[in-house]
Amino acid sequence: FSRRSPAPARRHIVKNRLAIMSTPAPMWGLSAQNSKVMPPRNFNIASKVQKSSIEQPLSCRVHPVAVLKILDAFVRRPEGAKRIIGTLLGWISEGSIVDITDCFPIVHRDTEEQAFMDQDYHKQMLALRQKVSPREVVVGWFATGSEINPLSANIHKFYCTKESQFTATAVLPGPVHLLVDTNLSGQTFGMKAYVNVRTAAAENLLQFHEVPLRVQTSAAEKSGISQLMQARRANRDAVASGQGPKDIASLDGFEGGLKELLGLFRRIQEYVKAVQSGKVVEGDMQVGRGLTQALCSEPVIDADAVEKL
Repeated sequence: FSRRSPAPARRHIVKNRLAIMSTPAPMWGLSAQNSKVMPPRNFNIASKVQKSSIEQPLSCRVHPVAVLKILDAFVRRPEGAKRIIGTLLGWISEGSIVDITDCFPIVHRDTEEQAFMDQDYHKQMLALRQKVSPREVVVGWFATGSEINPLSANIHKFYCTKESQFTATAVLPGPVHLLVDTNLSGQTFGMKAYVNVRTAAAENLLQFHEVPLRVQTSAAEKSGISQLMQARRANRDAVASGQGPKDIASLDGFEGGLKELLGLFRRIQEYVKAVQSGKVVEGDMQVGRGLTQALCSEPVIDADAVEKL
């Protein structure tokens, strides 16, 4: 990263009045060991990342599952809590692209002067998650809100240490900070990703630079989101027509997905019968190859064995 910040970027330097979270607090499960690393005194915020033309710029892709978990955790936040924080999981793919595939919230408490987080809970949740998906590693942390506040400096400092189990690489030397605007302060739902860049002139400064971010959806995630949107529209139409909100059983998208799949099977069956009977003179070779590939990709299961399950 270039030391020189871009011209249009606004740089705010605020005084960090916080102490790093090393004070013993049994109710929050914090470690009793005191950290010898001094916390950063302040940090800078820039809007772009400048890199040389030789280096490939860093970018992030966040999957809908991670976004939905952040929003769900914010809705279920403790009474009186203004924001939530948590750990981002994912991996580095395609050179310099960071895939944020999942996340989990961390128990924490914010005060005017300090921020306390349950580090033991972070370690336990990470160990459980890696048993299910070993490929997913810590790539950063998230927070809700519209801007980076002074408390973010110390939380980011924790994710830079080995205690967070973040491993620095040449592509990602520091953890990613994902900021999710749950207050809807803008016209659209806002998400921004930042990385910190160390300054050789002042080691006690943390510079948060914004990096490109986009939402990446797979075919399965698109299908799930489509079912959620259909259920939401059905519930909204029912309320508008005076029928009242529908129960969760009627909004279950699994039954609708099975009906749609059954309809596709019937269309395929009719097309194959039409080709065999000669109603369709020349069948589509691509359709035939696609059907053969789909049928051969799944193992043949005995119906009797399925009934005995």
